[in-house]
Amino acid sequence: MADSSAIRAGRAYVELFADGRKLYAGLKQASLKLKAFGASVKEVGSTLMMIGGAALAPLAAVAKLYGSMGDQLSHMSARTGIAVEVLSALGFAAQQSGIEIDDLDTGVRKMQKTIVDAATGSQSAIDALGRLGLTVKDLDGLPGSPGAPVPGPIPG
Repeated sequence: MADSSAIRAGRAYVELFADGRKLYAGLKQASLKLKAFGASVKEVGSTLMMIGGAALAPLAAVAKLYGSMGDQLSHMSARTGIAVEVLSALGFAAQQSGIEIDDLDTGVRKMQKTIVDAATGSQSAIDALGRLGLTVKDLDGLPGSPGAPVPGPIPG
């Protein structure tokens, strides 16, 4: 003999297939809940994407700055004959003193011209070195001067 649970199960079967209004209403409600959940996930994703973009923008700017600075030091090295590593250290010291890298470049080139002019007999260049307590003879033979031995790699 069938008990009350079997009758109730049969009633559910009849209700689902004979009158689908309750089923459709339940499915519609579930669909609305899933859409709301999807919208909240989308909102969280958009927020995380904005945060990620905000974090990447400064990093991209720094990368561009370092790339530009490296390019600038490379060109400066080609113009002056001074190693990029040395120019980088000089550039850092200059920036700590409030001097721009372009001003350092100009200063290095003027210094080199003054030394060459002094070596070729220019009295104003000789006087300029003299004001620093230097002579062409003092500078001759220093690393980087004409005729000086080319230094090997710096021990690490």
